[in-house]
Amino acid sequence: MIEFSCSLCNGRMQAEDSSVGYYTVCAHCGHEVVVQNPIKLGSTAPGMSTEQKLNVEMNPAPNGTKDLLILVFLSLLIYTAFYVPFLEYTDQTTEIYRLLAVGWVPFAVIAFGVIAFVMLGQRLALVMASERALKETYLTHTTPLDTDQEIDEAMLMIRNKARQINDKNVAQRVVGALARFKHTRSVREAEDQLTVYSELAYNQMDAGYTILRVIVWATPLLGFVGTVQGVSKSVGGLAKVLGGDVEDVSQITTALGKVTSELAFAFDTTLVALVAVIIIMIAMTIVERADGASLDRIEDYIKNQVLQNLPVKVGALKGGQNANL
Repeated sequence: MIEFSCSLCNGRMQAEDSSVGYYTVCAHCGHEVVVQNPIKLGSTAPGMSTEQKLNVEMNPAPNGTKDLLILVFLSLLIYTAFYVPFLEYTDQTTEIYRLLAVGWVPFAVIAFGVIAFVMLGQRLALVMASERALKETYLTHTTPLDTDQEIDEAMLMIRNKARQINDKNVAQRVVGALARFKHTRSVREAEDQLTVYSELAYNQMDAGYTILRVIVWATPLLGFVGTVQGVSKSVGGLAKVLGGDVEDVSQITTALGKVTSELAFAFDTTLVALVAVIIIMIAMTIVERADGASLDRIEDYIKNQVLQNLPVKVGALKGGQNANL
């Protein structure tokens, strides 16, 4: 008995030793996967077949820590690059300084905005990589796919092309379809495998915007929190003055001036948060639509450039109009 992980969902499974290299149904996600040798997920071993090595290389284990570190580093870099010169060279009496550098709320809102745009940039980079891949021709009518060895060579060629253009989406599907076709010699089975990848891609796309949706939801709340804080502070300050012994009218005037300035700050926080969330929502909508459109184009590419180039044996029709030729 060996233990291995699903190449799609990383679910843990066990199988007989003789099952290595064969397809099975993942007990966790329900997708068909190849039973791998009991090695570390994302690694290859000398005894693995070409198909198994490609399956591991093109379906690497997710590295959430690395992605998080990249996100944090880029966000801090952009945030610092914006605020250091802004605080240094912007006049403190200007309106823009009051909106973006007075109180803690503007700093938090800008931080959320920077994180959102870094994440959108990462999604856009993936979309652009997929678009570049769509310009490549991975399979043609002349690609030899008659024997298992020829299919393995075609998969290796696709892997090498994908590395050159940093394609992590389209080539994975093509190789998966070829691997399925290698075992079944059925276009329908290859199409079913592509359907699995398609569903997974759409689910991953939707999950990729979860944190962005949380930011869109949380940013206006930050503005409202700043407003409540400013109103509470201003009202408390006015109550302190009016509740004490006022010897001069100028004290009331000074207190009222302070109250109005604090109220202005309170409403400014909501203004900054609302403007920021509008900008984030517009950018997210644009990138998400581009992401979805790219997946749709990949579906068309797979249908026209992959499935139609898979050789299928058919029987000759008898009794047709050219039967006597």
